Amino acid sequence: MIIGIALICRAAIEGGLNEEAALTLNDYYIQQLEEEEQISGINTVIEEAVSEFTHRVANLNEQRYSAPIQACQHYISDHLYEDITLEQLAGLSFLSPNYLSSMFKKKVGVSISEYIQRERIHEAMKLLTLTQYPISDICSWLNFHDQSYFIKVFKKFTGMTPRQYRNAEQRPDGFGNDIETD
Repeated sequence: MIIGIALICRAAIEGGLNEEAALTLNDYYIQQLEEEEQISGINTVIEEAVSEFTHRVANLNEQRYSAPIQACQHYISDHLYEDITLEQLAGLSFLSPNYLSSMFKKKVGVSISEYIQRERIHEAMKLLTLTQYPISDICSWLNFHDQSYFIKVFKKFTGMTPRQYRNAEQRPDGFGNDIETD
């Protein structure tokens, strides 16, 4: 569990959390773990640590972007399983499609379509790891209308095909591969 806290801390730093603040939290939660004698207490500490690190990184990321961009990101996150168009996002943010597209790329660093793809691939990664749904179903649910295109995009972000990713994440020894997706 201590190693888990350290990995969560490292991920939070990579997510933009101030290193000193992250290491202070890391030390705090490791100390809490060392003081616990019951499994239920250890689980509570782990849940609290995950929640706290996640909350802090999420707050940082939301503070980075303007309200229209945040609105688009939230909409995309909430509608990954639906068609998402630039026109919908522009209407939501009260900006012209061209201006929104330009501003999004400038502030976020990727185009809106690439951002949507990245978010869908992150969702696909979760589904591949946590479920046994067929890859073709996951592809369809996430609005990839062509399975070969889904595989190509998935490989672009993860370096492996969906099947390779699922096999790596579900190895019998319980150890998956850490894959950089950004």
